[in-house]
Amino acid sequence: MVRAYLDLVKYKLSFAVVFSAVTGYLIAGVYPDITLFYLIIGIFLLASGSAAMNQYTERMIDAKMGRTMKRPLPLKIIPAKRALLISLALFVSGSLILLCNGILPFILGILTVILYNILYTRLKRKTPLSIIPGALVGALPPLIGFFSTGQLVLTASLIAFAGFMFLWQIPHFWLIIIKYHKEYKSAGFPTISDYFNEKQIRNLVFIWVILSTFLILLFFIFSDPSFKIFLSFVTILNISFIWLFHRLLFSDSKTGEIKGAFILINAFSIIVMSMFIIASFFKVII
Repeated sequence: MVRAYLDLVKYKLSFAVVFSAVTGYLIAGVYPDITLFYLIIGIFLLASGSAAMNQYTERMIDAKMGRTMKRPLPLKIIPAKRALLISLALFVSGSLILLCNGILPFILGILTVILYNILYTRLKRKTPLSIIPGALVGALPPLIGFFSTGQLVLTASLIAFAGFMFLWQIPHFWLIIIKYHKEYKSAGFPTISDYFNEKQIRNLVFIWVILSTFLILLFFIFSDPSFKIFLSFVTILNISFIWLFHRLLFSDSKTGEIKGAFILINAFSIIVMSMFIIASFFKVII
């Protein structure tokens, strides 16, 4: 049962969202205080509530897909009404805790829920372009973290990081489609595979990833000294990542090493977050 509830709130994904929000907080260049605690708890509860609500909304469709049919609601380990109540409780508690950090974090938290659980969830049954509001969801947590510090003026480093998180969500979705496009099609979801074949999607993913990593490299080239000290490392990291990602994405195996590419792309995003955090600490010291 414990594992079922952890799966309901997608705790790993929720922690990743927290990490993204904390990165935005530290990019502000302020010393952490109680607001960081409110941010961590508030974002985790809000992300968990969104995950639970998503599974409640799509429980009937999840039961039809091999990728999702073993989730707690399709298996009826957790009653649907209980999952709904849990998600609402997490929404309310998470939002109220974010309100302790100001009205902007509160509003952005509510906006994240609307984008993910209403707009994205409904649009993905109608159009492949649903990935746009879905990607915006990934860009908002850094903003929530940043505004939780009391800062009101966006910085170049925050814009660069939030932009990276937005761009990075899209190939993340496409990799899932490459592996599970038949299941999505049988469940009635329109996807990019309705317009492009698998080879074209792989090429599109690779081009998108190159452009995204290039933008990050440009930021470190033209940023302030606290970020420039990581330029050599970022350059080597980008080249290594692109080389390995290409090998996995265009593997000679029938399906390609999609799982490996998926893990790699997420690992790279964590490394980028870490660099932004470390560089922000250097900025405070300098």
